[in-house]
Formats: sequence, structure tokens, C-alpha cells
Amino acid sequence: MWRLPLIGILCLLGICVRNAAAIDIDRDQFAWVTPLLGNISEECLDASNAYVDELLNLASGSMPDLTSIPSALSMFDANGRLPIEGFLSDTLDMPIDICQNDETCEYTLPDQLRFITLKIPIGYSNNPGSFDQCLGIENVETTYCPVRMSGPQGVGLAGNPIQARNGPIKTDPKSISGYLNFYTSLSRFHEKLQNQPSYVELTDAASIKSYVEEISQFDITTTLSQEQMLLTLMSMYAIIASPMIGMCYPKACTVEDVNTNFNFLTANSSEPANVTISYINVTEWQNFTQSFDLLPVTLMTTQCYSNENIHGAPEKLPWVFIFFYVVFSLIALCVLLGTVIEILYTSVWNMAMPDNFIFKFLVCYSLYSNGQRLLSTKSIGKDHLDCMNGMRFLSMTWVVVGHSFLLPFSAATRNFKDVLDLFTSGNTFAFEAIANALPSVDSFFLMSGTLTTYIFLKELDKAGNNTTRHSVTLAMYYIHRYLRLTIPYVLIMGVVTAVLPFVYHGPGWEMLWMESDACRTYWWRHLLYIQTLFEDNLEDSCMGVTWYLVDDMMFHIFSPIIIYPMYFLYKNTKKHVWGICFWFFALFWFAFGVFYVAYTEKLSPSVMIQLESYTSEYTYYVDFYNAPWARYQAYLIGIGLGYLLHHLRGQKVVLRRDINIFGWEVAFLAGFAVVYGLYDVRKAHQTSLFAATMYNTFQRIAWNGALAWVIFSCAKGYGGIINEFLSWSVFAPLSRLTFCTYLIHMNIIFMFASSVLGSFPNDFNMFSSVWYYLALQFISCVVAFSFALLFEIPATRAEKLIVEMILGSLMGTSKPEHIQNGNINPRDANKAQTEITTVAAMEVGRENGGFESEAARAKWIEANTPSDEHASNDSVTSSSADASNTSSQPPAYEQLASNPNYIEKV
Repeated sequence: MWRLPLIGILCLLGICVRNAAAIDIDRDQFAWVTPLLGNISEECLDASNAYVDELLNLASGSMPDLTSIPSALSMFDANGRLPIEGFLSDTLDMPIDICQNDETCEYTLPDQLRFITLKIPIGYSNNPGSFDQCLGIENVETTYCPVRMSGPQGVGLAGNPIQARNGPIKTDPKSISGYLNFYTSLSRFHEKLQNQPSYVELTDAASIKSYVEEISQFDITTTLSQEQMLLTLMSMYAIIASPMIGMCYPKACTVEDVNTNFNFLTANSSEPANVTISYINVTEWQNFTQSFDLLPVTLMTTQCYSNENIHGAPEKLPWVFIFFYVVFSLIALCVLLGTVIEILYTSVWNMAMPDNFIFKFLVCYSLYSNGQRLLSTKSIGKDHLDCMNGMRFLSMTWVVVGHSFLLPFSAATRNFKDVLDLFTSGNTFAFEAIANALPSVDSFFLMSGTLTTYIFLKELDKAGNNTTRHSVTLAMYYIHRYLRLTIPYVLIMGVVTAVLPFVYHGPGWEMLWMESDACRTYWWRHLLYIQTLFEDNLEDSCMGVTWYLVDDMMFHIFSPIIIYPMYFLYKNTKKHVWGICFWFFALFWFAFGVFYVAYTEKLSPSVMIQLESYTSEYTYYVDFYNAPWARYQAYLIGIGLGYLLHHLRGQKVVLRRDINIFGWEVAFLAGFAVVYGLYDVRKAHQTSLFAATMYNTFQRIAWNGALAWVIFSCAKGYGGIINEFLSWSVFAPLSRLTFCTYLIHMNIIFMFASSVLGSFPNDFNMFSSVWYYLALQFISCVVAFSFALLFEIPATRAEKLIVEMILGSLMGTSKPEHIQNGNINPRDANKAQTEITTVAAMEVGRENGGFESEAARAKWIEANTPSDEHASNDSVTSSSADASNTSSQPPAYEQLASNPNYIEKV
């Protein structure tokens, strides 16, 4: 006999205790409140019995008056309850055909009974209770467990119908796309039904009973009892809505006890049943058959928290945690010593810094000079590209605002259907800039390609016909790039792995531990920049935004295949036409590759838009959204722009006013079309395959071509007020934070969603979302400032120092002896060889801290702080492209390159 655990649900609603004295209640029904059944531990059973006894005593009134709230009542009050207010106002219409496999039913049952629409609640299904109240109860040790209702694995998933939530949706495009695809397909086909289907509401017993009675009057072989239908609908509800409640248990009960108890409860909730229904999947009706040997709705938890372990940390810290703690301690020591040393020598003692590697290495970590450089609003060099400062920071804010609006997918959002409608229905034209914020990342590929080519061509010009120097240039091109990105990347990964899980706490804090575990498992893939190329890449949740670094590193590795031919074609012919033709040839074939894949795979024009008979996925294990070969167009346009700027370096470009205006108009229209061109498609849920393919093929060319014009026009003095805005000095320090901001902002969002927004049922609305974004943007920048100060800039300076020492040991020294004794910075050594005449002049300056003047001392400090040149070929990390005086090589390489006599030694 099937029996719905009604009393158990009522207990969760708070009715059980109030009515315990009035009705003859089965004590085992309290197993829905605390573990009592199954093979649970004795400790848990004893603690649960004591908890239940106190609740029953309170309900019967047999307990004396107390001056404080009883602990059992506080525990019970800390539990989350379902349903909550508004539960029936947020439902998903799911059309099904109950006669798919029954010809008799097909001809006998009227359409209004054959085609029904299930109204399944989708929002208002998460109530985390009170995390702090549960763990703050005195005199009783408690544990807090977020318990989720999950359906069977086979419900609708075998034929790709239903994207199960199974908890908060990951805020990455693929996970959200899968859920939106299911939602829009249901909405689309519901609209296509010619006869308005009858509604059967999951939460209305009378509705289910009435429907079962109506179809029972017809002579059909398909028979669905009220219990079987409710059983099936509950399974679908569990998969679609992933309802969650926070439960407060005695601390003696472990995760295993909780799950064992729920498994026992659900196993005894039904007799075996065989239910066959059909649902709409994309373009056709498909079947779903499920044999239920037990209720396919299970309540399970994966992690519990206690007041002694509020973060949910493992009992024994992994060795990698200890490793990173040691590394961070050493960095802190270097920062302390370096800061003290620099302040003492430059500000207190007014003495020259000792020409010693240890001292120089420690000063690389000085907060004094690193802070000055990080906060500087000045640009370096005479031919810099200041407009990239503003473009870089604004692109990063676009990335953050786009991700912050995905918060409702991973928080305890009540009006979840409103969120789905916003992203799928095109309700507001202005919101398209957020719903289609994907081009923001391509902007960084463009800037990275531009700066890489801009700097690399300069180094190739310096190398001339010297084969050895070309070899050194190419070697440093790869070595510097890898070290420049990897050192801060690994250190921030260490923070994500071993620090962030201990920063705060909350009902959904397990998400941070899941990411920590993924980083410990897949770290080697990240070090090789290949994490997105594996078939199981979706299991790697470690710093998901780093797919960008994979693409960017691959672009950097293979770009010399494009840059070298362009360089040598011009060098040998003195004509640009051949290099430009080669560039267009490469652009054509990459565009053709995108066209072929998009057309043959029938790809949707955007991963966030789901269309009938289209797919948002791609083969070869790599999502089309992340595939390097699908995004190289942006980088390739950057290569073309860098080539153009290099050959116009220091030259004045004359553009007629009408040509300049026309260029800006075309750039604006192209960029506008890319961002807002999909509004009608998102609203109507339809477009032609050719149109979708054309958008996929040319969107990156159009968007990055528009930005390329902005950079070129601003660099050559035709940007007007836009150049003044993008080159605003305020953007200089902000742009230096973009790399660290990009790496850490999603973790900040996860922490906010798992703690604050995961601790109470909340409503989504534009006003609160904007405030959330502003807070997340500010916090991300503050954290990024700390990382840049402690990790990124010291790593860059230390890398320069070490590489310089290595190259210097290979070539001896190219510095004149009097310069060495005078402690002149190696950066200015070559320039000063013929300008500095006597050591005596330097000795006189000892009275001023070892410098001839205060200006010379300031110049020394600036020269020994990190320059933008070592970040200039990384669009996310660079602060400004000092095109005329920057180099991707350290100073020692400049010495090596300017002294051919030492080349042979290398």
C-alpha cells in the first residue's frame, strides 16, 4: 500500500509539534526531523531520542516554565520549512502526452485529457532555515545540514530532456545554458499546442484526483493511479527545482546517519510501481519509463557543519594546504624584510642600496615601491597606448557585472521563474548588454594579440640578422610569458584551495570545498594550461574562469607562426602588401573553420540562447564557447593591429575628418550589432540556420574590428573625447588590477552566494542585483589589489632579477666598472656608458644617499620598480603599453643584445 509521508511533511512545516498532544502520532514520524530509523549510530539514536522527548514534552505541556527558550525548540525553529509563502505563484508548465504508447488511448481519450500540462513549482523551493541559530544554541551540541531533495537519475535525462539542477546551478555558461535550454523548449512547445491543454497542478491534490477520475471513465489500457501520478510528479519536481531545506540535528549525527535515515524513510514510502509518460523534448514527444522500486525522491546531504567546525573542514588538513601555508609565510617574511630594508636605506639612512642579490631580491617584495608603482597614475614612454587602460578596466567590469547577475542561479532565490524569463524572453532591450556580455572576454584577446605583436616585432627588429639573438628573443618570448602568468596564477590558486574555505561559512559553503578539492586533483592540468581539453573537463571546477588563460596561452604559443612570416615578408620585400595578404589568408581560414563547425553542428548564435533544433554544445570535448580555434579570430585581429601600429611607430598619420567620422560610425554600428543583434532572436526564440551561422562566424571579427579602430584612432590622435576618457589617469592603477580581479572575482561571487544569499530565501530584482554587483566589484578590486601587491608585482620583479642574473652569468658583465661601483641601475647601464665620466661624481653624491641629486635618487627608485613592459604582452595584466621604450625582455637581455661580442658565449 502506497502511503505519502504526509505527517513527515507536516512535521517539517512545524505542525507536528503543535498537534502531537492532540493526535496519536507515530514516534517514527519524527524521523523527518531527526535521524531515528535505519542502521544509524547509537550515539545519534540516543541524541535524537532525547531531542524528540523534549519536543513531545513541550507539546504536552508537561515541562515546567523556563526562563529561556528550550534548546529543542531552538533546534526545531532553526529548521527550514517547505512550502514557503509564494510557493504556488512560481510554477513551470510542462506539457506531456499520456497516450504516446497506447493506440487505444490515442483514439479514445479526448485531446484535453490526453495532452495535459503539469504545473510544477520551480521557485520558492529553497529554505535554508537559520544556520547561525542552529550552531549558536547553548548547552547542546548541534550540527547544521543542508538537505536536498533529488530525483532519480533516469527521469528525463536519458533522452536529454531535463537538465537536473541537483543543487545550485554552476554559474558557467554551459551549466546555465543546459537549464535554460530545457526551460525554453517547454515554453516553446507549450505555445505550439493547438488545443489548450488541461492543467494538473502538482501541489493540488484535488486537481490530480479530478484528472484521474476523468480518464478512468474511458476504456484505455493506460492507467495512472493518483499515487503513481503524484509519485512521478514529485520526481520531476525534485529534478527541476532541487528543493533544499536546512536542518538542525544533534551533533552526534553524522552525514551518514542523516542519509541512512532518509533512505530508510523513502524506501518505505511506496510499493513498486511502473509509470510510463511522455514529455516534449526539443522537437518531438519522447518516452520516459521508470520502474519505481522505492520512492525516487531522496533527501540527502553531502556536508554538515558544527559549531566546532563551522567551515566544514576535513579532520586532517591535506599536505597541499600546509605547503601553501609555508609558501605564504615565506612571502610574508620577504614582504616584511623587503619593506623594512627599502624604507631604512631610502628614507631613514639615505644610503645606497647594497649591490647584493639577496638585498635586491627582498626589495622586490617591498610594499613601499610596489605600492607606489601600483597606484601610479602616470604612463611610461612616449608612444604608449593609454587608451587600453580604460578599455581594459571597463571590459573587466563588464565581465564582473555579467557574472554577478548569474547569482540567482546559485543562491536561495525564491522567484526563480522570473530569472529564467529575464534570460530567455528578451523582456528588456537594455538588459541585452548583460545577457549577451560574452564579447567582453574577446576584448582581452584583441588587446593581448595587439601588445604581443607590437612588442615582439620591436624585438625582431633589434635582432636584425643575428641568428643567435633571434633564438634568444624567441626563447624569452615563451619563458617570460609562462612565468609572468603562472607564478601569480599558482599563488592565487593556493588561496582558493587552502585559504578561502576558512574565510567564512554558510549553508552552501560546500561549493568552496568542492572547488578546493578540484584544484588539488587537477592542478597539473592548470600548470600546463590544458584543463579545458579533457573529456572530463566539466568535473574540474577549479577556477573555471581560467579557460581564458588556456586560450590565451595557446594563442601566444602559436602566434609566431603568423607573426614571423609577416615580419620576414616585409623585411625581404620592403612591401607590406605580402604580409597583409598572409594575415588575411589566415583570418579567412579561421573564419571558414568557425563557419563550418557552426553550420554543420547547427550551433545556436549564443550559448545563452536556445533555439528549436539548435544545439549549444560542441564535440571534441571542448565547448564551442571555450574552444581556442573558435576564438582565435579576436587574437588574429590584434596581431594585425599590432603589426600596423609597429610600422607606424612614431609616425604621424593623417586622416581626413570625414574618413575618421566614417570609421567611428562603422565601429559603433558593428559593436552595437554584436551586442544587441540577438535581442529579437532571444525574444522570438527563432532564427534561420544561415543567420545563426553568420553571427557565429563574424561576431568576433565585427566586435574586435570595432575595438581595433578605437585603439588605432586613439593612438594616432583621432580619438577625441573618447580617447581622453579611456586614457584618463584614474584608469591606469585600476587597469593594473584586471588580471587578479579576473582570477578571483568568481570566487568572491561564490562566497557571497554560499553564505549571505544562501542563508535566507531572497527575491531577485534589478535594484538589489545592481547593489550586489557594486559590492562585488569593489570587494574584487580590493582583494585584487592585495594579490597584485603581494603576488603579481613581486613575482614580476623577482623574475626580471633572476633572468638578468642568469643571462649576466652567461655573458659576464657589460657594465663599466665605474657604473658597477656607483650602483647604477642595470636598466640605464648601456645608456650611461658614454655619459657618466668619473667615479668621483658619484662619490660626491654619497652625501645624498649615494645619488648625485634627489632627482637621481627618485629615478633609481622608479627604475627598480616593476615596469609595464613585462606585462605589456598580456592584455589582462598590463597597465599600459609603452611601445617605444618597452621590451618583453629583462634589462640583462638588453645588455646581451647590445653587446655582440658576448653573443657567441651564449
